[in-house]
Amino acid sequence: MARPKKKDPDAHGSTDAGILGLPDQLVNLIDPALPKTSQVYAIMRRAIVNLHLAPGSNVNEKLICDQLGISRTPLREAILQLQSENLVLIIPNSGTFVSKIDLQSVFDGQLVRDALELKVVRLAASRMTPQFERALDFNLHQQKRMAADFDYDEFYLLDEAFHAMICEFGASAYIWKIINGAKAQLDRVRRMSYPLVSHLDLVLNEHIAVVDGLKQREPEVAAAAMKIHIDRVFTVIRRLITERRDYFAADASELLDGFVNSR
Repeated sequence: MARPKKKDPDAHGSTDAGILGLPDQLVNLIDPALPKTSQVYAIMRRAIVNLHLAPGSNVNEKLICDQLGISRTPLREAILQLQSENLVLIIPNSGTFVSKIDLQSVFDGQLVRDALELKVVRLAASRMTPQFERALDFNLHQQKRMAADFDYDEFYLLDEAFHAMICEFGASAYIWKIINGAKAQLDRVRRMSYPLVSHLDLVLNEHIAVVDGLKQREPEVAAAAMKIHIDRVFTVIRRLITERRDYFAADASELLDGFVNSR
């Protein structure tokens, strides 16, 4: 790969935006014709997962309201949704803070993916169509472009779309909603791993292997490729904890040892 045209501000994409507010690329996403709370929630979740709002940082509610051109009400409602996913911590008389990454929640999300995505990819392989093959190929083409540009945020959106497409084709949008609701903490770990050397290439090649299994109409081949892919988190998480200990909850190392030993 060529050297990156775009870089995250540090090795894992974190910035000081948790103090300053939202990054510019998220500020103009509000559509006045749509309900505000759901949009603010999606923007805030994206900023947290992408580490623009870093773990432990303060959520500057007034500045975010000013940036988005909204009142406090939709932001507070969105924050309550984020709190239910353990993405923010509300401390009375102190403020709202982005939660540290909770490893138990990471593992819970991983178990949900393991249970549902492997089943769904088998179903998708058994009902493949030329139209869906073309949709997957287009997504992979876009992933390759973003990987070549080291555009981590856009690659993440395509990564999410890839898994959502397979879930919705193999089962339903409801199944993806269940998975998505369970993996908020896991998503932050996935996003942190992107800047690691050659990691985007690795993720892309694993996606290609999944698609190859789907195109072969071989459910077990596709499921085996998906299993390798979603288990990739265990090969990087210890390194991430070592390099950015301040991003993780205090019991992260202990929980990791216990979980790895039980597998």
